[in-house]
Amino acid sequence: MQDMPDPTNGLGSLDRTPTAVKVDNMIRQKLRIGDPRDPAAIADGLRRMFPKDARAQDLEALGLPTLPQRFGTTTTRPAESMATSAELDQANADVERDLRALTTDHRLKDVEIELQGWGQAIRGIIADGTSAARLALDPRARDRMFGARRQLGDYARLSRFVGALTPTLSVSYRKLSQSLDEVASLMMVLAGESLAGSGLGGGRFLLSVPASELQARRDAVLLALRTLQGTTEQAFGNDQWPWSLHGLREVLRQLEDSGHLDLRALLDEPVLGRLMDEMIERAGQQSTIGLRALGATAEITLQRLYRLLFVIDNRVQPPAPAVTTFLKAIQLFLDAFRSSRSGYRLLYVGRAPISFYGLIGIGGPDAATQRLLDLVMRRGRLAELLDCYLGCECCGDEVTCQILLDKLLYDVDRAIDLYTLGIRPAGDGEPEWRAAAYGVLIQQFVQTQNACLPEAPCAPALGDPVTGLSAQLAGLQNTLLGSNPIPPALPPAQQSIWMRDELCLQQLSDARLESILATLAPGCIPAQTALQRISVLVDAALTAIHQPHPCSEPDIEPPPTTESSLRIFYRADQAIDRYLPRSAG
Repeated sequence: MQDMPDPTNGLGSLDRTPTAVKVDNMIRQKLRIGDPRDPAAIADGLRRMFPKDARAQDLEALGLPTLPQRFGTTTTRPAESMATSAELDQANADVERDLRALTTDHRLKDVEIELQGWGQAIRGIIADGTSAARLALDPRARDRMFGARRQLGDYARLSRFVGALTPTLSVSYRKLSQSLDEVASLMMVLAGESLAGSGLGGGRFLLSVPASELQARRDAVLLALRTLQGTTEQAFGNDQWPWSLHGLREVLRQLEDSGHLDLRALLDEPVLGRLMDEMIERAGQQSTIGLRALGATAEITLQRLYRLLFVIDNRVQPPAPAVTTFLKAIQLFLDAFRSSRSGYRLLYVGRAPISFYGLIGIGGPDAATQRLLDLVMRRGRLAELLDCYLGCECCGDEVTCQILLDKLLYDVDRAIDLYTLGIRPAGDGEPEWRAAAYGVLIQQFVQTQNACLPEAPCAPALGDPVTGLSAQLAGLQNTLLGSNPIPPALPPAQQSIWMRDELCLQQLSDARLESILATLAPGCIPAQTALQRISVLVDAALTAIHQPHPCSEPDIEPPPTTESSLRIFYRADQAIDRYLPRSAG
């Protein structure tokens, strides 16, 4: 008798027919549930799909009239702390007040429509980012949250830029930037609390793709297997060679010669489908139980697929398209689990340091997470110092220095995002090296912009903010560069290419701001002057990492067709006729 699954953990027997598996996957996709054989999960999925009917049934069960709902349906929100909820409400209110202050200021009547456009865009970004942060267990929601955070950072930097170039209104623009930074920071805290509220604790396994995408990748693997076996009900023409059957024969021969005969079972569609369905079953839970089970079993379960790729590799000669398609489909499915640890550091951002030991991590945060926490602390202090860098409305070189320093603050936020998405405990992955590019940028600023570091002409008399500014810049530089070991497995040029790409990305983004700055900030110095200073600073950083070449916009070119390739010979023939005229005979 077939074993029945335990609906309490969603990890039941998977010995089912292909038809039953297909029906389960359809239910899972439509109702967005993990276990399609759990009656409670199916009921919850139906309630989400038909909220009006669910509300009517609830009212009828309570003996109340089924009146139409006035304010829309209610949804269950993940748990969050009262402090974070109150701070987020306060930050949203601050953004609204700052936007209202700018749009109603009579000195900005000429750009009122543009500022109203800012407000409309910012409100939509905040709404999408906060809702996504509350669903941080879903990888697509995490992506949306980081995208919203970056957009808010872009608006905050633009607001500081425009404020520096607008006389008498710098403080109003900087207040809006402060509020946007606060909302963006609380999004990360909210996401971390959402993960912690799910009970993940010290687990570092978070899916990088949703279960629905895993299902699509699984279907692609099985479709490629059917093509390889010639069971797609597609007849071969008289002018076609049976490459798929040739590839299947060579694959079977390679498995037999290698001694890995157990891998031949993976060429059976029910066996291969059951293996992948086991992974999707646990990934589709979107709960602590499924993710913990998946993190503990993924590497072992997928070893058979990795061995299949290694044994076959490029040994089928001549290469068969069906074999390559099958292996690439398997690689795409495996990639979803290979890079699935991205985002685990959100737990540390959202929780108090006193709880790191025991609850979040057995041994506390790793080295890269420690660097992330140091960046977060130093970023806050740097923002405070920059807000009092110019204590009055200045014009000229002081404004350019303020813009350069604000650019470094924006870059620190991007470095924080990159470290949050890193997966290597030692911090030697590509995201951390991309963040190191901003450390080089800070280093070049300290070395080449000495005029910006002495006390500003309008700096407050209380305290010594500029000395603190120098110390914070040095601390950020050491955090991003001094502690970052060079991985011996990578060639020295690889890290510099990553860093170059990150710096070029920022330089090209700055170049696109010229038109909007010219519209919003007709200040005492041209926006082009400040942008040119930023470009010079980025060029110095590129030279420091031995990548001194101009950054250019990507130009996506399609591969040449047969006709365009033959045109080369036509042009060559024309050149021969031009320089070596043929005789009349």
